Amino acid sequence: MSRRWRRREAFRAHLDDLFGDFDLLLTPSAAGEAPEGLGSTGDPSFNSIWTLGWTPCVTMPAGTGPHRLPLGVQLVGKRFADEALLDNAAWIETRLA
Repeated sequence: MSRRWRRREAFRAHLDDLFGDFDLLLTPSAAGEAPEGLGSTGDPSFNSIWTLGWTPCVTMPAGTGPHRLPLGVQLVGKRFADEALLDNAAWIETRLA
């Protein structure tokens, strides 16, 4: 077992503990507004950690920034609880609309 693999597994176990009694976390989805134009979807670094942790996440619109481009928030669910995360996201969406 490699050191890198052990560190990933330790991080995943830490996330399991972090969630505890919580159903989801609310995090930024990006460092700022969406990029202008269609040439890029932006920097994925705010999502990469959740991919490493095997946690499902969904981005939701959260207004616009100073250049009137979209801003987003990211909902992160417990590992292997994708359906629960999507149910929570749908519930939140109805309250924000």
